[in-house]
Amino acid sequence: MTAALFVFSLVTLSLGRPSIITRSEMIVRDEHPAVPKGYSPSGPAPAANQTLRFMLAMPQTNVPALHDALMDVSDPDSANYGRHLSKAQVAALVAPSQDSVQAVNAWLGKNNISTSVASASGDMLDLHLTVHQANALLDANFTSYVHTGSNKTMIRTLAYSLPASVHDHVAWIYPTTQFIAPSPDAPTVDVEAFTTPAQSKSKSKRGLRARDDFQIPQELCGKVVTPECLMKMYNIPTGRASAEGNSIAVSSFGDENALDSDLGTFISQARPDMKGVQGYSVQHVDSFVPPSTGTSEATLDVQYMVSIATDVPSSLITVDTSSNGAITIDKFIDMANFLLDMETPPLVFSTSYGFSEPADNAGFTQLATQLCNLYAQLGARGVSVVYASGDSGVAGTFINNPAQCTDQPFVPTFPAGCPYVTAVGSTTGQGPEVAASFTSGGFSNLFARPAYQDGAVAGYLAAQGATYAGRFNASGRAYPDVAMQGERFVVRMNGQTSTVSGTSASAPAFAAVLALLNDGLLNGGKGPLGFVNPLLYSRAVGAFNDVTQGSNPGCGTSGFAAREGWDPVTGLGTPDFAKLSKALSGFASSTLAQTNKNAGAAAARAPAGIAGLALVVVSLVVLGM
Repeated sequence: MTAALFVFSLVTLSLGRPSIITRSEMIVRDEHPAVPKGYSPSGPAPAANQTLRFMLAMPQTNVPALHDALMDVSDPDSANYGRHLSKAQVAALVAPSQDSVQAVNAWLGKNNISTSVASASGDMLDLHLTVHQANALLDANFTSYVHTGSNKTMIRTLAYSLPASVHDHVAWIYPTTQFIAPSPDAPTVDVEAFTTPAQSKSKSKRGLRARDDFQIPQELCGKVVTPECLMKMYNIPTGRASAEGNSIAVSSFGDENALDSDLGTFISQARPDMKGVQGYSVQHVDSFVPPSTGTSEATLDVQYMVSIATDVPSSLITVDTSSNGAITIDKFIDMANFLLDMETPPLVFSTSYGFSEPADNAGFTQLATQLCNLYAQLGARGVSVVYASGDSGVAGTFINNPAQCTDQPFVPTFPAGCPYVTAVGSTTGQGPEVAASFTSGGFSNLFARPAYQDGAVAGYLAAQGATYAGRFNASGRAYPDVAMQGERFVVRMNGQTSTVSGTSASAPAFAAVLALLNDGLLNGGKGPLGFVNPLLYSRAVGAFNDVTQGSNPGCGTSGFAAREGWDPVTGLGTPDFAKLSKALSGFASSTLAQTNKNAGAAAARAPAGIAGLALVVVSLVVLGM
């Protein structure tokens, strides 16, 4: 099946309570004794005939084998380094058991409920039910609640049950009892107007001449950032990428949009040597209709992806928000499933949104673990997944109130804390670069520290000593992994020049670096980088500029301090493209033919019993410049 927007074909369902299962046969799956902290009932109950979209996940069969396979193709010391798995091979590793498929299909079939398969491996299903049907099917009481921090309303139930026949065959159903705060609407920490310094219309004494409004003198690169600044700072080449099969994408959630006209102007002014925009497209996961104006996040991501990854085929992939405008975790799952359903997903994928890891939230743990394993699947297929680390220091995503966690444990961010993504923090200034104070970083409470970063993190913890003891999980996955400049990136938005700051700027810039490294690998007949962290923490550790100044305050503290070596503010440091290229030479020996040698070999082992994946629609907008 091709890259997809799932199109649902649902039969009309009876509004009556399903009569197959009685309440006495139901087993409580999850319940809250009271409304969770931070939420309150909101007005009248939702209408009985209001339709809700549910996602049902079945247990995956062999997640440890997925993790082992991922590390086998991602460890540069492995004989299988770079021999990424095919779509069919990855799907077979995590496909649900036939017993689960049959039990869930029988339960839903007896209740006259039609489904759509929502994942390439068949472990997730989409259901569209009215509130009345959902209450009957799950013995629930769906109610409207408002999340006080964001003022977003969501429909949830304090408890739900499943029949004994399917209780062990369902991993989770969303949305039910998962009270998960939405992602902040605006990941970037700062957007401001940009006024260029006055320049002479003729050559000045410094040899400068007037250029258009945001091509600036190189000596100002420590105060604002342009593509030219990044390329000179990090030895990024300006030559045109040419490898067949290379690609990069950034994600967009909610009411975000990047105008083609702004991108064209930006490239013509910031990268006139590119001779216009080549190979850029927009893809939609769902029926999202973008706004008619440009917005800061999508504009920033697209302009720096395209301008740094010179001529690498690139795309903006959009997904709508929930009906109330909230950016919810199921949309991240939709995005990952969309990529996994592609025969050839983008080789680098960058996202600048995220969540705070909530304390003691089993619902969040279920979905976050599922999403993290989706990223492991992408990595096994050769995709480098990049995430911004966040913009509130050690305070998670409390952008507007980083003191909210004063005298409490630090708040990690997710998905930056997933061990199968590359998390990017921010720096600022030159000579030397210092950590940008907003950079989120620390240690996950949900995911254990992976072996690939043990050595790097141990040194930091030894130097940290007892400072902040008890306020962070020293055995957790440590992040960020790397950093790049993140303050005052010049963008063109709605015909005006502005600057934007945040790890949202650093992530797509670093993703573009990975795309250019892939170009060199592919041109040499080798496979793409894929999950890059094991490489970064081993053979490439010397290819980064160590950042040893600055910290990331929050929660009433000065946060973690940048130190020599890895630190939870700037990771390993900022990249030197030339050194990274050298680190890659001579050992990534797998060819594309070897990488795909066994493609489809495991297809026959894929589970049956669920209807085939649904028709997909991709909307492309190509700039003809």
